Amino acid sequence: MTNSSPQSPPQPPDGGWGWMVVVGGFIVSGCTAGIFRSLGVFFLPFSRQFQATSSETAWVTSILMSVMFFLSPVGTALASTIGFRPTIMIGGVLSAAGYIISGFATQMFHLYLGIGCLTGLGYALTLSPIMAIVGQYFTKRRAMANSLTMLGSSITSMSFPPLFQFLMDEYGLKGALLIIGGFMLNMVVAGALIRPLEAFKDKKVQNGPKKPGDNELDDSEVVPETVTTKKCSAAAMNFLKTFWAQMDFKVIRIPAVALFLTSLFLVSFGVIVPPLYIVPRAKSLQIEDYTAASLLSVISIADMVSRLAVGAIPENQKFGRLDQYGLSLCLLGITNLLSPLAKTYPALVAYAIAQGVFYGAFVPTSLTCLAELVGPKRLPSAIGILMSIQGFASLSGPPFAGWLFDKTKSYDATFIQAGAGFLLAGLLPFLLRLRKKQPADTTEEQTDTPHTVKGETDILLVSARESTV
Repeated sequence: MTNSSPQSPPQPPDGGWGWMVVVGGFIVSGCTAGIFRSLGVFFLPFSRQFQATSSETAWVTSILMSVMFFLSPVGTALASTIGFRPTIMIGGVLSAAGYIISGFATQMFHLYLGIGCLTGLGYALTLSPIMAIVGQYFTKRRAMANSLTMLGSSITSMSFPPLFQFLMDEYGLKGALLIIGGFMLNMVVAGALIRPLEAFKDKKVQNGPKKPGDNELDDSEVVPETVTTKKCSAAAMNFLKTFWAQMDFKVIRIPAVALFLTSLFLVSFGVIVPPLYIVPRAKSLQIEDYTAASLLSVISIADMVSRLAVGAIPENQKFGRLDQYGLSLCLLGITNLLSPLAKTYPALVAYAIAQGVFYGAFVPTSLTCLAELVGPKRLPSAIGILMSIQGFASLSGPPFAGWLFDKTKSYDATFIQAGAGFLLAGLLPFLLRLRKKQPADTTEEQTDTPHTVKGETDILLVSARESTV
């Protein structure tokens, strides 16, 4: 009985220590997503400190997000190889080091390396692994566990903007970055809470060879080196296999998935623009610093309420999740296209509420729609490709919006650019509904087959046309 238990796969406890893992996920999501959504408070201080243009300053946030998205599959593969606990703890140290190093920056390029590259790498090693380990600990209560985990980003997004403004007023830009770096070390504590399900498997395997005699380990000093080399090479091969398994580019050959990923690319191109530029825009309208920073809190509160409301909406065949995705993006685009009309603080509050509500309605439906289009087996590959697309779009979107401000000397152009991208991204999914209404043609189905993935993809494509869309 004792010999068979370590070989059997561990079952998710759906509770117990899993709730401590959720606490760790709450801390990680608050330190990652909650902080980079609040970096708009530092936009003007960065620009003034280093005498940089808006486009140059926007590169800080864009590099941070792009590195995080690009390397998220690497973080998941590394966690599967060396363990979730050390990966998350290393990510916490790197994230803190990025902010601490940036506190001593003398050029904008130092912020690119510190907050952009180093902190972005730390975020990649923490956020995606924590979501994966939470999913391993829960089955029936997985939705509740994921919701509680991501609640950390919503709560910190509400409280951090005024707090960051206070830190800058009291301790200056350098002191604020050093304090944020110290706060990021909480992710090391969160990583320490992660207890793998197979905690004693390696220990029992290592204890096995010791039974024949103690002299076997003393006979040769080459054996430990050989064993260590084999373990390192096996871990490296396991890492490469796990990483490559998450990047199955064949899913892009599914027409519905390709169109949906195009929509998400347009969204990612401008998704960070409103929270990044709303505080500078408010200050340009002569609104006080703390009052301007509170707009980010208003967006976060509306975002959280909207996510909870959308999650409670029951399934509807006539108006499915893909329709909700498209409608929320269209309304989000219209909101940003009309944002130049907001010239006073009450009008900006109204805009912030609409921005948070429609953005919060879009986020939960995006992964749901992607899962319905590709199926559960190909979902990890689709998520890996999605993160790469988001990384590329995030790298170019904010600097382009900053370039528009540098040319026009008005923040209106930046919000109009984001609104146009949201509106176009929301209209693309409705093309799938129009395609569904076309009469079925057997020859067309056969000609589509070579351009899709074998077998399973053809079934997924048909289901996407008939049921999901």
